[in-house]
Amino acid sequence: MQNSNSQQPKRVLITGCSSGFGLLTAVGAARQGFEVIATMRNLDKAGPLRQALEKAGVAARIEQLDITEPQSIERIVQEVSPIDILINNAGILIAGSFLDLTEQESDKIFQTNYFGPVRLTRAVVPQMIQRRSGRIINIASLAGLIGHPFNFAYAASKHALIGFTQSIRVELAPFGIDVVSVEPGYHKTEIIGANANQAEHFYDRSSPMFEWNRGFLKAMFEEILPIAGDPQKVADLLVRLLQCEKTKAHYIIGKDAVFAMVCKHLGLSGWLEKQIIRKIRKYRRLENKREQEKKNRRKQKQNPN
Repeated sequence: MQNSNSQQPKRVLITGCSSGFGLLTAVGAARQGFEVIATMRNLDKAGPLRQALEKAGVAARIEQLDITEPQSIERIVQEVSPIDILINNAGILIAGSFLDLTEQESDKIFQTNYFGPVRLTRAVVPQMIQRRSGRIINIASLAGLIGHPFNFAYAASKHALIGFTQSIRVELAPFGIDVVSVEPGYHKTEIIGANANQAEHFYDRSSPMFEWNRGFLKAMFEEILPIAGDPQKVADLLVRLLQCEKTKAHYIIGKDAVFAMVCKHLGLSGWLEKQIIRKIRKYRRLENKREQEKKNRRKQKQNPN
């Protein structure tokens, strides 16, 4: 969509730019000559973005935006309009079984991953309709397509975001507005790293899911995170989507995401579920064994004779 002959660069508003896809996309878009409005909930976390922009020799406007707060959305839209392209990237994940997540935790996930993007899109779209031009890119997840054990609220919120995206894509097409869903698999971003969260009752031993929560978490660290994809590849895709004339309805990215979707289309979802259960059961046993060994060592220290 960027026109090299135009006098005014396209203005791109990106949410969740303190790290991961948002940070990398903000830098990539600035490199391509877009006017970037990089937003984040907490400006105290803007340091890495500022450093990345400086290293790349480009600039972006960094603004505070909490997409769970309607007043914050209203303020940013008033301050930076008109917005040519919106990337709804901000999101959170709180790990834990559906029995262990509280209603407050589930609501927090939905407010950030679904209702926030809907509110922001609703605030931005009227201007796009007036100009008969615009693009909205929603960062969903493979989890929204196939589910995600021990992350049910995250998967459900991303599933809702995909449904929202595909619905308004049809509604807004007559006005010259593209709406796109991007569904990455596992990538090495802070949402599954430094910014990862566990449910309040994740380690509640009275929960029937206690051992399974731990098994899932261990499987994540031992088998999934080491082979997670490079987030730069997702950012590169997003920057291409800023520039292309026509878009598809959705984009699946990541080897694990492609593999999972192939399994789904071939009718192998049941087989894939069994593999996931097998891995979680394996690490559940290992964690129980390790805990028992710790208990035995403590007993030996207490009773050396």
